[in-house]
Amino acid sequence: MDVDETLVRCVTFLSLFVFDARRRGRGAQADGVVEEFRALRAAGMSRAESHRWFYRQWAGRDLADVRRVGDDWFASCVADPAFFNLAVRRRLEELSRTGTRIILVSGSFTPALRPIAEAIGATSVLCTTMETAAGNYTGEVLATMVGADKSAALLRYAERAAIDLSSCTAFGDHHSDTAMFELVGHPVVVGDSDPRLHGYRAERLPG
Repeated sequence: MDVDETLVRCVTFLSLFVFDARRRGRGAQADGVVEEFRALRAAGMSRAESHRWFYRQWAGRDLADVRRVGDDWFASCVADPAFFNLAVRRRLEELSRTGTRIILVSGSFTPALRPIAEAIGATSVLCTTMETAAGNYTGEVLATMVGADKSAALLRYAERAAIDLSSCTAFGDHHSDTAMFELVGHPVVVGDSDPRLHGYRAERLPG
């Protein structure tokens, strides 16, 4: 399942970045980076390339430190009852009771996704893979997890785990999730913010 603006109501990698920067007294700079990221997207930069551009902001940061920041960020987020999309969370709980394994598939990265996965009992996380060296992020992205990346990653996961995707459910909020939807037997569109999904045949949950 998709995470950002599907399972949770924010874009996790942006939210974590701003949280970290504000704690270090660099909130204004972080806001500028996020504005530039959104401007690049609006100007037509692809989702994959814009993610690569954004993740360069983590160059030189210690992995263990960013993991701790991720834990603190999540603790602050879950204090807000609106952080999780409750309709999606309830649906996941229903599926979990039947023994369904939950797999997060997201363009975000591990420090933001790991605490979310632990909170909902997710089995696996398929996400952006960042290059590291000597315990630090280099700022380079080894593999993105947007659009067709999601469907390709799911196919590989299903093959390794011997999972019949036709019996699975996928959740997403953006037309880039349709490649993932097409793999499963039960797609679920969350919210109605993307007009390109308005006519898509799927179960609907509020955003």
